[in-house]
Amino acid sequence: MNDDFSNQPPPSRSAKKRAAKAIEELAATLMTLAGADYRRLPLNGVIAEELEQARAIKSHGARKRQLKRLAGLLRADDENRQQIESFMADLERGHQQNTAGFHRLEELREGLCDPARCAETLAEIEKTLTGIDTAKIHRLAKSVQNSADKRAFREIFRMLRDAGPAQG
Repeated sequence: MNDDFSNQPPPSRSAKKRAAKAIEELAATLMTLAGADYRRLPLNGVIAEELEQARAIKSHGARKRQLKRLAGLLRADDENRQQIESFMADLERGHQQNTAGFHRLEELREGLCDPARCAETLAEIEKTLTGIDTAKIHRLAKSVQNSADKRAFREIFRMLRDAGPAQG
């Protein structure tokens, strides 16, 4: 009886509680997931039905009970839970990439609106964002630099966003 499992101590009560709490947080996240993301969830069977019910419940106490039930089902079904956790990790990565892209566009806009960095930022935009009207961007940037034109400030961002992804 020289199994690898016999040498490992069982998980502590604290470790079990942390794991249960993590699954309960996953269930709570699933209940509050946006509609478009919810429809893409890889769900089937009882868990899908219970999650659908949980999302429809408005009463605080009943919602809390349903959350506990859903967490229990997720603890019992390792395969489904792992698929859901993988989906949620991919979703989070996508949100982080969108946020990073948004911040990059803001950096480009700030560079355009700063008179000291405008020329180098405009050259960078010409290289990375093909098909953008650089003359119009330059004209809008000058408007922001000279008169703090908020409309032009917003228009620069829109043009950068619509031109395509900005590599950072």
